[in-house]
Amino acid sequence: MLDFLDYNLKNKIISLFAKIFEVRLRQDKPVAVKGFDGEKVSVKYLSYSTTKNDLEKIIYSLCNYSVYSVEESLKNGFITSNDGERVGVCGSCVLSLDNVITIKDFSSLCIRIPNDVKGCSNSYFNLFSGIRSCLVVAKPFEGKTTFIRDLGRNYANEYNVLFIDERDELSASGKFNLGKNADVIRYSTKKFGFYNGVRSYNPDVIVCDEIMSSDDLQAVQFALLSGVKVVATIHSDNIKNLLKKQFISAIFKNKLFDDIIVLDAFKPTLLKESQWSKYLSVS
Repeated sequence: MLDFLDYNLKNKIISLFAKIFEVRLRQDKPVAVKGFDGEKVSVKYLSYSTTKNDLEKIIYSLCNYSVYSVEESLKNGFITSNDGERVGVCGSCVLSLDNVITIKDFSSLCIRIPNDVKGCSNSYFNLFSGIRSCLVVAKPFEGKTTFIRDLGRNYANEYNVLFIDERDELSASGKFNLGKNADVIRYSTKKFGFYNGVRSYNPDVIVCDEIMSSDDLQAVQFALLSGVKVVATIHSDNIKNLLKKQFISAIFKNKLFDDIIVLDAFKPTLLKESQWSKYLSVS
């Protein structure tokens, strides 16, 4: 964990909490660390302030001193470490015809630490026999990725499960055991993963993180209407606000997923179908 950081800085960070979730390094500001101390989640600050040189060194360490090797992910605002830490990158975007081609002059980094919690999906998994499509709804930092990783692993004990791991957070470069019947496509777009996955891998279930656009939803719908179950996540603090995203209402109106799960403080709540129509009526 955090092996791309300076040795002394890494040790100072990991000494703060029993479990670390996030590290923020901002130029000329104290290092901020979010973690769990055994009782509650909080943020602590180091006395050390990050320099511009620190940020550049970390970027080069992350990409094994070849920025070219990570340019595809960098232009999307992140780099994934060899151990699966997702590092969000802020700086100056370089544009070409309104498209971001890279980021330079790095000003801050947000390091998300992947946590594998085996059994965290059991309360839902054990409710049913067989596989079910489900959409997991929660605001950031509520455990969506951790939940669907574990649910996919539960299914992979019996069924063929394809993980579409766009940012290498689900598999963490093979660090996490995803089950005996799991297949992983890393750094793939959802369009490629879903269309080629259905045609080439014959999965029973496809697991993916973060439906972000109508294009993503179209790829998910292709799999669902092809007879493949899908486990996916989406950002929102509640269903009412979720339905304000224009492309989302089709999920509820067409009942694309068997279940909608809302995560709050890492705890899953299964919405009854009667609640879907309630939320639709106010959209």
